[in-house]
Amino acid sequence: MIYRDFIAIGTSSGGVDALRSLVSQFPPDLQATVAIVLHVGSHFSHLPSLLSNAGPLRAVHAEDGETWTPGRIYIAPPDRHLIVEGTRLRLVHGAKENFARPAIDPLFRSVAAELGPRGIGVILTGMLDDGAAGLEAIQACGGTGIVQDPSDAAASEMPLNAAPFADYILPLAGVAHRLVELTGGAPRASAAESASWRGAAERINIEQRAWREGNGLAGDLSRIATPSTFTCPECNGTLWRLDYSRLLRYRCHTGHAYTAASLTRGRSSDVERSLRDALRALRERESMSRAQGEHYRLRGDFDAQQREEETARRAGDAAGVLQSMLLEG
Repeated sequence: MIYRDFIAIGTSSGGVDALRSLVSQFPPDLQATVAIVLHVGSHFSHLPSLLSNAGPLRAVHAEDGETWTPGRIYIAPPDRHLIVEGTRLRLVHGAKENFARPAIDPLFRSVAAELGPRGIGVILTGMLDDGAAGLEAIQACGGTGIVQDPSDAAASEMPLNAAPFADYILPLAGVAHRLVELTGGAPRASAAESASWRGAAERINIEQRAWREGNGLAGDLSRIATPSTFTCPECNGTLWRLDYSRLLRYRCHTGHAYTAASLTRGRSSDVERSLRDALRALRERESMSRAQGEHYRLRGDFDAQQREEETARRAGDAAGVLQSMLLEG
């Protein structure tokens, strides 16, 4: 019998209300540890007290190195990734993943690699797709995946993207009951299943090590990924495409990681910022050329005036094109 005794939960937009509802349905004798990542960035969080008041289990911000115990809720503190190492929780100020710290995927990967079929991953409401890769890892290592029904979520993107790796897709009201059922245990795995899980855990450990140590150029990353033509939006290093995932994912040698969706969102921000910088430069060029043209007119240098007015016209036309692109985007 395999006992599922570790529940990892990830959520983002709309997550506070969803978490309060979920923990209010937990029994006081829940035979599992609960670890939660909510996208709070570096902002102060009252989540432990909110969840402690909402249900029978005590919720705390995790402390680095502490031993996790059943019946307790551990929450990733602001600006720290939360991961599992054996029987202990670790807090890591590592590279952001999908532009987030804390991020969901590092916790889920660690649960997958360290605990295998003992782990349960839960994705609740949220934007974009942080957690989808982590849920894939949990499932690959024999764990169980639960996803909130997208139609039941305040923000449906995270549940929609994680759904392909879910064993159960449930409305929020049904998640707690299913978790209690799952923590009752599961049949033993076959030899083939166990071998498959060990292989998956090895690959996930390689990725986790590359993320933690930032040693992609030292060889770890090259074992599971191939260089792409893209660069990291955060450090401008080469992005490597991960080969072993069903998702289209990228990671740089310093540890930043992106799904295709988050990378596209980041690139869109970069493009908009570049377009606005170029638009500002063109408008300044147009204004300067008009001012110089007026200066030459007053001096009677009409050839120079015409050149500056033509420059101003070209700059204005180019600025108009960029303005249209920004409005359409």
